[in-house]
Amino acid sequence: MIPNNFLRVSLWVVCLFSLITNVIVIAGRVKSKIPALRNKFTTTVSESQNTFLINLAIADCLTGVYLSAIGIADAAFGKDYFLSAFGWRSGNACKGIGFIGFFANLASILVLTFVSVERFCTIVFPFGKDIFRSKLTAIICVAIWVTSGAMALTPIILSTFNTELFGFSDVCLGLPINSAPEVSIFKDSEQRSEGTYIVYTTRKVVDIDSLQWVYSQIVYIYFVTTCVLVITLCYIAIFISTIRSKFQSGRTGGNKDEIKMALRIFIIVGTDLLCWLPVIITGILSTAGYEISTDVYAWFAIFVLPINSAVNPFIYTLPAMKRKKKNEPSFIAE
Repeated sequence: MIPNNFLRVSLWVVCLFSLITNVIVIAGRVKSKIPALRNKFTTTVSESQNTFLINLAIADCLTGVYLSAIGIADAAFGKDYFLSAFGWRSGNACKGIGFIGFFANLASILVLTFVSVERFCTIVFPFGKDIFRSKLTAIICVAIWVTSGAMALTPIILSTFNTELFGFSDVCLGLPINSAPEVSIFKDSEQRSEGTYIVYTTRKVVDIDSLQWVYSQIVYIYFVTTCVLVITLCYIAIFISTIRSKFQSGRTGGNKDEIKMALRIFIIVGTDLLCWLPVIITGILSTAGYEISTDVYAWFAIFVLPINSAVNPFIYTLPAMKRKKKNEPSFIAE
């Protein structure tokens, strides 16, 4: 299932790191939210940010749950995985794990998009602080979870009419990646005393005309690209607006603060691109007819898609807590 020991160890490191850091974020932000819950009419900007970031941490925790499920399955099958590969990829367990991973990815990118839009409205527009009130923020968060759940459930519904999307890979990812069947060579020392045998894996070959394939393209190429563009444009607009306000107010100096802000924006946008750009490019290449190695699924599941889940606490919460102690303003979160 997992091609090598390096990826196995890395999977558990990323999994535990993502779970621990995001649980800490949830606990810390829920604790800070308790006083506001006593006042149901609260409309502060920091409160709406807090709500978004709690939901972001929950989505990122689900990514850790997905990774732990894959790690447990890999340990359970061991070196005999190839004997159960077809049953695993076509079974309900893979379908359920794939749903969790798909659900977590969609929820995370949607929350990040609305966090960016909220920051954009608050900073760029004079009365932007009045847009994202507590009630609207709660409605948006509910809509994000409902939308993500419906989008993640769609491939399972479509599987009743066609082949199973999550079963196209050993790690149950529904990415738009087409790969050829593999030929693997193994030495069976338990059942036979000697001999090397060639085994043709029963990996499913993607039907690029199937509903699942088209749906995966729509989600991972077009939908995700739109979200990444919105995030990028929002933070570019924030940076331009901040610089323009500085010159209009006649303030001088502050280059150090501008550099810090530019660096933070670069990190935010850069991690989003590192997470999603490889998926988008690989999906486009696969759609164009290029066959991608099946090992790509494992690398994407462990190192690419969980990037945001692992680093989001350090981008949106921990620096904000440090600035709050110093009473410094933040354009990311409070």
